[in-house]
Amino acid sequence: MIDIPEIPKNIQIVADHYHKATGIPCSTLDTVHKFIVHGSNELEALFAKIDPLWVVHCLETHFHSAMLSERFGGSYIYFGLLSLLYWVSPVIMHGTMDYAIIAGPVMTLDPSEILEEHALEQEEDKTKILELLNTIPHIDINRIHSLSEVLRMCSGWASGYSEHRMVESRQSLELQSRLSENIQDMKNSSQECFHCYPIEKESAMQEAVRWGNKPRAIVLLNEILGIILFSSGASFDRITFRVLEIISLLSRAAVQGGANEEKVLEKTFLCQKEIRYYSSLEGLSIWLSKILDSYIDMVIISVNAEFDPTIAQALRYIHSHYSEHLSLEETARCIKLSPNYFSSLFNSRMGKSFSSYVNQIRVEKAQKLLLDTSLPIIEIAGMVGFEEQSYFSKIFKDISTISPGRYRKRGASFTRENHEIHS
Repeated sequence: MIDIPEIPKNIQIVADHYHKATGIPCSTLDTVHKFIVHGSNELEALFAKIDPLWVVHCLETHFHSAMLSERFGGSYIYFGLLSLLYWVSPVIMHGTMDYAIIAGPVMTLDPSEILEEHALEQEEDKTKILELLNTIPHIDINRIHSLSEVLRMCSGWASGYSEHRMVESRQSLELQSRLSENIQDMKNSSQECFHCYPIEKESAMQEAVRWGNKPRAIVLLNEILGIILFSSGASFDRITFRVLEIISLLSRAAVQGGANEEKVLEKTFLCQKEIRYYSSLEGLSIWLSKILDSYIDMVIISVNAEFDPTIAQALRYIHSHYSEHLSLEETARCIKLSPNYFSSLFNSRMGKSFSSYVNQIRVEKAQKLLLDTSLPIIEIAGMVGFEEQSYFSKIFKDISTISPGRYRKRGASFTRENHEIHS
């Protein structure tokens, strides 16, 4: 049984403001679970009592129209219950339409004309419906196209496409503030490592990109940029060279994460041309942040297509929290599914249980730490999410066929060939 999903706050805010500004009812459709969130709709509630199939019919009409709105460029006007008019626009998140915003119903005919077209057996039903129709906004047909265009623009904002100057200014201030804080922390620190290229942070950033973990990737990118700016002094050419290196790393991580290789290469080639147009650290930093966003979006689209948006979201959550006390119940709650349904869905889509998958991820991370560091095994166990070393050793041996200690010794006997080379 699927829990009733929560609509993202930014989408609901858009719907609420559209309603307040226009006076037209506005609701939100979850296109994945086929569930509508809106205020009281007495007309549909009355028809549900007259004929329960009306509810199913109305929902299917809204869902089908939302699909058409995505196909036909962002807005679609259609007739619903009692020939009342609606219009709908898609909200595109991570490359897919998970939600749509519906405006309506409104009338273009007189209530009496509407009732004449729909025969109703009970006189009391006619009276009640007529009363409700009189509460519905009466809109001139010539305004509806403009109102649908305004909704399209609003849903575009909710989708995250609002790259207007105020948003860019806020992003610029936030980015510069973080970079300044990072650089000041380095100046106050006595550690000399800030003058070295941050290979470990770089690897962590690539891992975040591979699994579409945008918040983590952004934090690491800002830290890396801070180190580059701090160590490069006033040499803008050197900074530009380092930024190109980062773009190359991001592109490889995106391909490893499943992004379309041709699109990634096309984007990377375009970046090599675009970078010459930037002559300030501020502009270069903001531009690089947008490049990071685009690569991660490519990964998310690919993972969503390979599995489905729900499982893809769960995988991203697992890879962001594997080192913590991670439970099936917590993950299910994060993606708004009941634990039982999520467990069944995960098993069928992934071919293994939730706990088996989490253990596999933890062991893979432990393998890397065993070969790349000299940390004690008990410390590595804790770093990848195991509370007891004995249990860690058992799971590690089940998956790797040898103990953590022997894995480290065996790995030390071979030359590692997967190190990044930096000039």
